[in-house]
Amino acid sequence: MKNSFTKVHRAIYIVLCIALASEISAQVLVGTPSGAIDGSASLDVRSGPYPTGNQYRGLVTPKLTTQQRNQIQSPATGLLIFNTTTNQIEVNSGTASSPVWTTGGSSNSGGAWSLTGNAGTVDKVNYFGTPDNVPITFKVFNQPAGRIDHILFNLGLGFFSINPNTTGTYNTAVGSYTLRNNTTGIANTAVGAGALTTNTSGTANTGVGHDALIGNVDGRENTAVGQSALRNNTSGFSNTALGADAMNEATTSYDNTALGASAQYNTTTGYSNTAAGALALFSNTTGYNNVGVGNYALQNNVTGYLNSSLGFNAGPSSGNGSVHHAIAIGAAAVPNAIYSIAIGADVTINSSANGLSTAIGALSSVGANVSNSTAIGARSIVNSSNTIVLGDANISSLRCNVQSISTLSDKRIKDDVTANVPGLSFITRLKPVTYYINKSKEAKILGYPLAHVQKDTILHSGFLAQDVEIVAKEIGYNFEGVRQEEGGKYYTLGYSTFVVPLVQAVKDLHSEVEQLKAQLEESKTAYKQLSVQVQHIHEILGVSKAVSDKKVSKKKLVSNVHTY
Repeated sequence: MKNSFTKVHRAIYIVLCIALASEISAQVLVGTPSGAIDGSASLDVRSGPYPTGNQYRGLVTPKLTTQQRNQIQSPATGLLIFNTTTNQIEVNSGTASSPVWTTGGSSNSGGAWSLTGNAGTVDKVNYFGTPDNVPITFKVFNQPAGRIDHILFNLGLGFFSINPNTTGTYNTAVGSYTLRNNTTGIANTAVGAGALTTNTSGTANTGVGHDALIGNVDGRENTAVGQSALRNNTSGFSNTALGADAMNEATTSYDNTALGASAQYNTTTGYSNTAAGALALFSNTTGYNNVGVGNYALQNNVTGYLNSSLGFNAGPSSGNGSVHHAIAIGAAAVPNAIYSIAIGADVTINSSANGLSTAIGALSSVGANVSNSTAIGARSIVNSSNTIVLGDANISSLRCNVQSISTLSDKRIKDDVTANVPGLSFITRLKPVTYYINKSKEAKILGYPLAHVQKDTILHSGFLAQDVEIVAKEIGYNFEGVRQEEGGKYYTLGYSTFVVPLVQAVKDLHSEVEQLKAQLEESKTAYKQLSVQVQHIHEILGVSKAVSDKKVSKKKLVSNVHTY
């Protein structure tokens, strides 16, 4: 019973009383008498088994509340009680004058921690830890599950987080298997299960997210934020990957920046690339010095280099992953040729071995196998090499602030110079006409979309190219002003080239005028000679000047002649 002694209690009491009364030095055994008394014990209480009642029994210590415990005067060091307030066995590990009640006799002044939580704790007084200069290790299932190392300034929290045998310093690992194999790596931060698991000597890496930088061994100064970001990096350095699966396949690449989910996903050894946007530079493997900004920007680039793309899905199309030195600005701007520039929404430069083409303006394009050509203006199209096209079929005016456009015409660059340009023979046979342009027919010939064609209401003046060609052939003149474009698909006229035969025509007219002037001078001379002869005749006939100025009758003139 609670208020009565059991037989065991009585026996202990009697033994203690006898020992104290007789002041003898002896060991006391309580319980089953089998076995020798432990040599280090004055009192040996056996747990059983007992022949009757409970086979196994324990030792009940005095039970007190915290308030009652604190009323004990000068408790001896090692005094044992059971605290009913905290439901813990407590031992005075202090002194009689300064008691410290702890669990199990520890020197920790904060008290024991209960598995069900502690009450009455005091901030900055009670704590979990040790007062000695030793790192703390946590375990789960008897396996490492965390470490606080104040000597190396390392922190690990999570199942198998941070290698407890590392000599590296200033590392932080939060999550299962984070920095599990680190040996000498310094200043690494791993947050998320599997982050930087394989790292051994890599330094200054930051991996945040499940399996971020999981394969890194000795790579340094990498930053990976997002699930599997920089997952396969081993020794690459100075890479920044932000987004799930960003730079997932990178191994030894360096100086890359990938911002967005799966950005630079397949980059392996490519370096100095910048991708900003989901799947930007997604297919890139070894390409370098590329810049892709926008979702899917440069997503098809594989080995191309020195490309720049700005805009949604801007960059080479699938199958053109080796294009280099290309620029794409605008949503779906596609430069499929080297050294090419595509600026504007849905601009397309088709494949060309030589490239060197430019297309500027929404929906403008450069045809396949075309090089060194330029299309400027919305919906402008160029389908022949070494050609510049300004605007689409709807353009009706071309203005410039200068009076003329100059052409390189240095005498030193011209060979086989011959003065054989026809003038009047060519110009006088041309047939100037007026006309309206059927824009629908023009669009079909040139390949422009009919949906964007507007009706032409301007009355134009000019020539018909086929007529000009016929005239030139008839007089044997290889006139560069008329051309058949794209293998005879359509004709063009260079109106400025008519200036040269016009100049020659003016020269021809000038020559004819000079001839007529010479003939006129000859006529004047003949007239003067005839006038002198007439005067001489007058003198012979005796006709005075006054008379000569009057009309002389035919009869008198004949009479004078006869008299002569």
